[in-house]
Amino acid sequence: MTLPTIVDAHAHLWDPAANPWYPRLHSFAEATASPWLLDRHRYVDLAAHHPGLTLAGVVHVAASSAPHAYLDEARWLDAERAGAPVPIVSIGTVDPQLPVAELVAHLDEQATYGHLRGIRVFPGIEPDAPGTAPLLDWLAERGLVFDLVATPGSLPAWATLLAGRPGLRVVLEHLGSPHDLSPDGYAAWRAAMRRAAAETDWRCKFSGLGMVLPTVTGTTLRPWLEDAVAAWGWDRLLFGSNMPIDSRRVRHPDLLAAIVPLVGELARPAEAARFFADNARAAYRLPV
Repeated sequence: MTLPTIVDAHAHLWDPAANPWYPRLHSFAEATASPWLLDRHRYVDLAAHHPGLTLAGVVHVAASSAPHAYLDEARWLDAERAGAPVPIVSIGTVDPQLPVAELVAHLDEQATYGHLRGIRVFPGIEPDAPGTAPLLDWLAERGLVFDLVATPGSLPAWATLLAGRPGLRVVLEHLGSPHDLSPDGYAAWRAAMRRAAAETDWRCKFSGLGMVLPTVTGTTLRPWLEDAVAAWGWDRLLFGSNMPIDSRRVRHPDLLAAIVPLVGELARPAEAARFFADNARAAYRLPV
């Protein structure tokens, strides 16, 4: 099979030893006995995980958790991307508890950097939270993406709210964050995916299963990919590695070694190209 070009739609670039912006990451690494999550993970480190594959772009998703450190992170990323040979764009974040004027000011500051393509809030916000409407309005006015952090249970409320903003571009993160691996839980996730895909024009990231599955192999990924494709189609699915977070369960090269032949088996070459690169380029306006 032809090896794909990859535009990683969901990765985290960071250097915790140099930048004190990640207290939640430190706590997570300690709680999960995953000290390597605190290692440097810059573009050169991400690119080194693609032997034989072409990494042609990166969507960095903000991961800082110190108060308002996302402003420092955006500035740091601007310098980081200047030395990279491929396009790097970002999904920033914001503190949804801020007064509206300050919230908008923080969004505006991030938008001064040419890499901003959208915003997510993690941990997530609720559809009826005070900061939600101003955030969505700001994104819609600028043609930027709302990277939606949701669960199968919260998807209907989000779909109802976002139906009132038909011009807003939405990408659902991590397959809607499934968490229940029981047969009933899986069936509920599958139904939520099909309903969300049928009722919206959103795109969806095939990412984050290293936070869900005990092991990540072609065999364990297959049912998730087959059902994701049945819901969203190859035109609306974006591959994201979620590295280095997913390295808790699978090394990055091993993830690629599992997903690349699986997609090659299930998809036509043009469909695989859309899944691995073209859909991310379109969603986040990355140049070829």
